[in-house]
Amino acid sequence: MNIKELAKSLNDYAVKIRHELHACPEIAFDLPKTESIVIRELESFGINNIVKGIGGGHGLYADIKGGKPGQVLAIRSDMDALPVKEETGLDFASQNGNMHACGHDAHMAMLLTCAKILSEFKNDLAGTVRLIFQPSEEPANGAAVMVKDGVLKGVDKIIGMHTGNLWQGLKAGQIGWRIGAFMASTTTFDIALNGKGAHGATPHLAVDTITMAAQIINQLQTIISRELNPFDAKVLTIGRIDGGTAHNVVADFCRLRGMIRCFSAENSEFMKKRIVEIADCTAKSMRGSASVEFSSDVPPVINDRELTLKMRDVITEELGAEFAAEIETPTTGAEDFAEYTRTIPGAFFYHCSTFGDERDKPHHNSRFMVNEEFLWTGAAALAAFALHWQPGA
Repeated sequence: MNIKELAKSLNDYAVKIRHELHACPEIAFDLPKTESIVIRELESFGINNIVKGIGGGHGLYADIKGGKPGQVLAIRSDMDALPVKEETGLDFASQNGNMHACGHDAHMAMLLTCAKILSEFKNDLAGTVRLIFQPSEEPANGAAVMVKDGVLKGVDKIIGMHTGNLWQGLKAGQIGWRIGAFMASTTTFDIALNGKGAHGATPHLAVDTITMAAQIINQLQTIISRELNPFDAKVLTIGRIDGGTAHNVVADFCRLRGMIRCFSAENSEFMKKRIVEIADCTAKSMRGSASVEFSSDVPPVINDRELTLKMRDVITEELGAEFAAEIETPTTGAEDFAEYTRTIPGAFFYHCSTFGDERDKPHHNSRFMVNEEFLWTGAAALAAFALHWQPGA
């Protein structure tokens, strides 16, 4: 079999499906149109054992059972878009106020192309491949719901892939691999500060939550700079402050909202503990009070060594060594793919789809675009891995 040439011949199919999905982006768990397109395509390949209605309603998975005995491998694609108004000017651009500004349309197109390849090589396939189409990756809660709904039942290993412009230095079509830490954890925190309001002319009668917030923000930055190993990457960001009603009134309430990112559970727990202590102690020292809530707590993506090296070897043998690229530095971007690897071993990979010119925009940008010429390399890597990842396959 020649996976590379077959995948190349199917690139036009991948582009066509990606255009259809791109034109009807849907948000979070509400993905009826997206789901119907995916199911239609799977059924056209003769894949009929589809389990739908999971993961909040529009998540689904389908199994391709091979002609040889073996283990079960899951391959995951996300499905949801973003509430971003598209400004690409493409003739298939979204008109509904949402946008596939993170490449999930390309992820679905590559996995569907992979499914088409595998359906043609079922007799050569060892074990079973489970194709997972997951909603709500952007809010970072879809994977956890899919796991709760049993998508990993009977699955031995899992892989996934993210396309776009995440790592600099790679060329379009290359597949980036890295052992161990690949993407960071992310946790959102919300600090509510309570004080006492008064006129700005009589600040001594007030308990100023704006001043409280300023002190807490400064103190929180010392967690990174003075309390944790500088060689362990981590991020703490305050992205939103809400407080006060007028320029001449001391605010009796203020809210800080931010996030932390790191690559170990230990650092994450330490940072959460210190955020609570700093907020509480600082507020009390200024005669106020604080409460802290954490949400969207997604673990880091840590790649299994064996699976990662196997993908490197498969890409080298099936596509060519020029398509396998080692990623030296992880990203502090996050991915809820990590929810799957809490349960079973897994590995995540990067598919570079840049242009090398002014068309390359960051993810979640209203002008984000994907170089469709190389969708075939992602599909080929996934299919080849599925066919060759097990010993003796």
